[in-house]
Amino acid sequence: MYLFTRSARLNSFDGMEWASNIRGHAAEVLNNDVQLWTTVFSPGSGLLSWTSWWDSLGSLETAMAGLLASTKYLELATQGRDFIEGGVDDLLSQTVFGEPGGDTSARYVGVVQAVAANGRIGDAMAAGVGIAQKAAEVAGTPTMFVRGVTGAYGGVGWIAGYENLAAMDAAETKLAADPSWLSLVDGSASCFIADPTATQSVMLMKVG
Repeated sequence: MYLFTRSARLNSFDGMEWASNIRGHAAEVLNNDVQLWTTVFSPGSGLLSWTSWWDSLGSLETAMAGLLASTKYLELATQGRDFIEGGVDDLLSQTVFGEPGGDTSARYVGVVQAVAANGRIGDAMAAGVGIAQKAAEVAGTPTMFVRGVTGAYGGVGWIAGYENLAAMDAAETKLAADPSWLSLVDGSASCFIADPTATQSVMLMKVG
């Protein structure tokens, strides 16, 4: 499956109502679930992300054509100029391991991003799957591993959802205390670029 993410930074909280309105209309036109997230306790304060999952690029293409044909959507998009600081960024990712669950109770999502080292993309993919499997085993939380179709070449990510911060805290505590988890992460480090700007961990909170 494919995860489509559109992100923009609001210039003030006044834009939250607009962001929610355009999410609702997009979901109606696309006939697909569209979720709205904001970064919390992470770099990028004020960054909003609209996300949706698609079975194929063909289904995304057809749906987006319909969205761009919607006069109301274009009007709402134009209104966004009053609320957005800078431009809008799109990102397309594909699942390598795991699938998005039907449970919509997750209010928080933890995302770890990395970029495969030159000549190590195959190793990074294998390591990424192993890390996701181990994280789910130790923390008890399903963890997806995705690869970037757009964005940084060789970009990958791990995604895990939590009902609340207490659940995230419990999972993080289990991982930090498990020697096998730490050993796996340390042993996989050479597969990825050792650059703090490429390897980041962020938290997102659902706001719509």
